Amino acid sequence: MTAMADVTKATTRINRRPAIADAGEVAPKAATPEAAPVKVLENAGYCSCCRNQTVFVAYDSWLRDHYLCTRCGSVPRQRHLQSVLDESFSGWTDLVVHESSPSNDFIARLCSDYSSSQYFPDVPRGAFKDGVRSEDVEALTFADESIDLFITQDVLEHVFNPDRAIREIHRVLKPGGAHVFTAPKHRGLDVSRRRARLGADGVVDHLLPEEYHGNPIGDNKALVTWDYGYDFEQLMSEWAGAEVQAHHRRDRGRGLDAEFNEVFVIRKPHTTVVPTRWEPPRGRRAALGQLRPALGHIKRSLVEVARPNRSAD
Repeated sequence: MTAMADVTKATTRINRRPAIADAGEVAPKAATPEAAPVKVLENAGYCSCCRNQTVFVAYDSWLRDHYLCTRCGSVPRQRHLQSVLDESFSGWTDLVVHESSPSNDFIARLCSDYSSSQYFPDVPRGAFKDGVRSEDVEALTFADESIDLFITQDVLEHVFNPDRAIREIHRVLKPGGAHVFTAPKHRGLDVSRRRARLGADGVVDHLLPEEYHGNPIGDNKALVTWDYGYDFEQLMSEWAGAEVQAHHRRDRGRGLDAEFNEVFVIRKPHTTVVPTRWEPPRGRRAALGQLRPALGHIKRSLVEVARPNRSAD
């Protein structure tokens, strides 16, 4: 309230200045009122992030980033990911969940065994900075098969080597576990392209003009290293060595409406039992024991064929 009051006083003083400036003084320009933002979309519905009935509103046609829940501020991809968790993973809030580079606590507030990490270039992997774990998705410090659900939201477009990241995430998943994630794709881009690469000397080589997205830590800038196209799912499947499920959904009643709002799931198969190789019976008696049932079956079949058909009597 104090800050608002101070702003109001300052504005009042400016508005009360004389219209004609004194000699040598530049008269202030009259403030031009800004046009009120125009709503592109507004509707009531249920938000999977804050678990509330709410109103969804957008003031920009790019709904992926601007179709907001007025209660919690979530955007469509966040709501869609939690909808997929709710519908595809029964009891997921009680599983071992790790989230890489979260920008909110929507998932953390629901889970009983949740951890998260950020990428700190100057902090050793597995160490902590201000209570936050430092991890690199290309070289995770977690033990093999230790996590049920690994979540990344718009992270893979900022990784220099996403193939390594996908394999590392798959490594730390328990059998039956899953990597649940989002990533933006580009309209009209058939083949994904690398935008930047990291040299052996640690210097970034920009193959395309630099582009940045928001970052929950540091200077709020995350370099975009990959543009993903329509081959995204194929790439992910090849890198993981497992099938990729792409969930598509448009449901404004749940605030789900945006371009490239897919949620992707890669499940780690359960451990399979390799069947023992069949060995033929050894010895004459063992062989006869195997043959007798088959010979008996053949004999009974011949008797049935030879028996007269009495149905016509």
